[in-house]
Amino acid sequence: MFSLTDEQIAFIENDIRVRGITSPDLSIDLVDHICCLIEDRLDEYNDFGRVYQETLLLFGDKGLKEIQDETNRLLTFKNYYIMDKTMKISGYISSLMILFGAFFKLQHWPGANAILIFGTFFLTTLFLPLLFILKFKSTAESNRSVLLSIIAFVSALLICTGVLFRIMHWPGARMTAIIGAVLLVLGYLPVYVLSVYKNTTNKINATATVIIIIAGVGLLVTELGTGITRPVSDSFWRGVTESNQLLTFTNNENLAVYTKHKDVSQVKDSSSSPDPLAMLQLKTDELMNYLDGMKIFLIAASAEISEEEAKKLSLDDLRSFGGDSRITELLIEPENAVNKYTAAKLKTMIESYQQTVKNIAPAADLSMLETGMLKVYGEPVAWEKANFEELPIPMVVYNLIRIQLSIRSCERAALNQITGS
Repeated sequence: MFSLTDEQIAFIENDIRVRGITSPDLSIDLVDHICCLIEDRLDEYNDFGRVYQETLLLFGDKGLKEIQDETNRLLTFKNYYIMDKTMKISGYISSLMILFGAFFKLQHWPGANAILIFGTFFLTTLFLPLLFILKFKSTAESNRSVLLSIIAFVSALLICTGVLFRIMHWPGARMTAIIGAVLLVLGYLPVYVLSVYKNTTNKINATATVIIIIAGVGLLVTELGTGITRPVSDSFWRGVTESNQLLTFTNNENLAVYTKHKDVSQVKDSSSSPDPLAMLQLKTDELMNYLDGMKIFLIAASAEISEEEAKKLSLDDLRSFGGDSRITELLIEPENAVNKYTAAKLKTMIESYQQTVKNIAPAADLSMLETGMLKVYGEPVAWEKANFEELPIPMVVYNLIRIQLSIRSCERAALNQITGS
């Protein structure tokens, strides 16, 4: 076995220093290790230069610099591997939970909200912070690269949180997601172009990253702005609010008429001839209570919350709610005909109420409660579909309020005929 000369050993020491090995202890260990490898392979047929270059190839594509970086990570960041493993596990778990949560949400299966919440929680509190910390600590990055990482972390955190808030119909969803998207486009992209795009040799990957970010933000903003435009939405919701206020006023007005003429709570004996006012009030309250229950049922189903939670929501909380296909499924689809609340049962109850009012007050105008075919864009559509098919919960609630107003108006017409007022 050949031994290296002092000049060759000095050459190795100087070369590895040039290649980025700055730690004295690591330099000594590497020189000793490289010398052993070279001496094992060096013979009369192989010269030192070729054997030395072949030995360096044994250290991988990144060469000795990777060993220096790995050593720095171990010396300055002792928990690197634990955090790296935690980051990977949390990333896999959170991404799978979000994927399954989204699928459960589309299928309207129970547990969708909980899976999405926990998935996003792991993503935003474990994966993203650990990813940022590891990236920040593992390499000696420039100030521009550190700024890029910070902007990317904050943008991702805001967008993920905003999307979750929008899915859960929590307040602040739109603003949170938009701030994250703006920060990504106006903050991250310029820094990325300056620090990465101009200096990289792989222009295809860099260009793809820019395009994906712009397209993704465009799709996100489009999704956040779907539905009716803001001015129309405000105008429409003002009409919903005013209709609800008018309904409360009409309820109180009709109740005052009952109180003035007779104190009636219910029909006690169905075998006796019931008082017209008592019968009218009983049947009206029965139908109104059914409609109120239907509102709570549909709000709870569309938001995937309990009915007790749905009762606590104010009318304005419903502005961003969806539930189009879910409402259609619950109220119209034949497989849900056994449910307590369906469009067909509501239609039957309205028609029964019409007959009751006709018997009590034949001259009362009941045209507002017609349940026949309706014209929608010039085409005849069944009453159930016109009021409930593929409509978001704000529109469905408005239609239910409108039906309740029609009931109270017919009730008032009957009261005027019965009392002669």
